Amino acid sequence: MSASQLLRATSPRRSGIDRLVYALCVAAGIVALLPLGAVILFLIVNGLQAWSPAFLVELPGPVATAGGGALHAIVGTLMMTGLALLIATPMALSVAILVIEYRGSRIAPIVRTAVDLLAGVPSIVVGIFVYALVVLSTGHFSGLAGSIALAIIMLPIIARTSEEMLKIVPRRLREGTMALGMPRWRALTSVFIPTVASGILTGIVLALSRAIGETAPLLFTALGSNFVQTDFSEPMNALPLYIFQNAINIGFPVAKQRAWAAALTLVVIVLLLNLIGRWLASRTIVRSSRP
Repeated sequence: MSASQLLRATSPRRSGIDRLVYALCVAAGIVALLPLGAVILFLIVNGLQAWSPAFLVELPGPVATAGGGALHAIVGTLMMTGLALLIATPMALSVAILVIEYRGSRIAPIVRTAVDLLAGVPSIVVGIFVYALVVLSTGHFSGLAGSIALAIIMLPIIARTSEEMLKIVPRRLREGTMALGMPRWRALTSVFIPTVASGILTGIVLALSRAIGETAPLLFTALGSNFVQTDFSEPMNALPLYIFQNAINIGFPVAKQRAWAAALTLVVIVLLLNLIGRWLASRTIVRSSRP
């Protein structure tokens, strides 16, 4: 076969099909982004009516009175999700390591199935479970109970993401660590996990974004508070709770406006956490690619 036959131009029919498929993909992408754009636009339009810098540093006032802020809810959100992350991340990494590195054991498939089932449990069920386990045992609501509920929600997301990342560790790295006689724990901490750290960080950010907006588990565990609370043994407020508490007072327009402002604040916090997570992941990739 001659070179001219091999290099002949693509037929108009194939070019037309290619352009059609490309146009359909672009249209599908636009349709997928429309709900997100509509939600964000609606949130900005309504949230900015009551939002101000003072909203971030003031405590709430009376329900029917204009003004007041969400400082207590912002502090509670950051504290409870932070503690939940500290609880969930080591446990999730341990689960992923067990499933991948010790897949020959009898318990590994059982643990993986349990994590899959946990990922499908509704968040309100998690809240009721922690209420029965922690709140009833201690006799009062607390930020610790809320953190445990959020940690349970985070755990399967981080575990499955870490599991998938450990699967793609290059075979040559595994063989290299075996050739050097490295213990498995040393290979994990020095080679395998640093190699896929960016993917694990992405999973942590996804889990954090998923848990930070949960309301139902906190209703059964943290309950809420009108003050800035830093003691995990006491009830705490959070932005989802603050939104709920103001949204149910639909008879007071100022309460409704505060709910929109808190929703806007929550979305901005999630956006900032995602940006920070992506920045850390990019730095991890650059660091791991250096000789």
